[in-house]
Amino acid sequence: MTAADRSPMIRVAVAHFPPTVAAVPEVRARTAGTLIGWSVDTDAVSTVELVVGELASNAVKVSRPQDVVAVRLTATSGQVVVEVWDSSDVGPRIGSPEAFSEDGRGLVLVDALCSTWSWYRVKSGGKVVWGEIRAELQPMQPGTEAGRLEQRTAQPTPDPIRPVTFEENPALLRRVVDGLRALDDWHLPGARAAPPRTPPPATAVGQPTRTAARRA
Repeated sequence: MTAADRSPMIRVAVAHFPPTVAAVPEVRARTAGTLIGWSVDTDAVSTVELVVGELASNAVKVSRPQDVVAVRLTATSGQVVVEVWDSSDVGPRIGSPEAFSEDGRGLVLVDALCSTWSWYRVKSGGKVVWGEIRAELQPMQPGTEAGRLEQRTAQPTPDPIRPVTFEENPALLRRVVDGLRALDDWHLPGARAAPPRTPPPATAVGQPTRTAARRA
């Protein structure tokens, strides 16, 4: 994975891999190595490694041999977000695996390990399944490789033509957030690693993700 950090406390890395079962252990290993390099706490690293392994395995199952699967890690103070893109438009479903079945347990594990998770379709095709894991992130030490946000000069803006009000409709906010995230082309080979345009829905959106994912 190659990191393109945008601030000392926002770190981002993107990786692409072939949709083969043999690639999943490498994805897990590179994920762990990247997070350790970012000074993420060890408990969170272990959890993220499990989550990315399950999401990558699911992506491999629904992909064609000629496809590519993409993973993005975004670490901030307090959380790590894992996003996995595949070319299938079919949404994930939490099933009820049989007692001795080896299949159908991936999303159950993701649901248990993540503070919240969901999925969205991408405008360019395919879907992204993401999960958020609580994590402690140490500040980057001087001399380590890191980029910084460009400094912009404030420009004058016209007065609003109508009063500014905050929308409190969770369903509407969720659609807006997912729509903005779907415009992000981070999963395409050659795209520059960058933080998500919008963060995963937080408590202000109502956190309907687990229920919504089951019904999707």
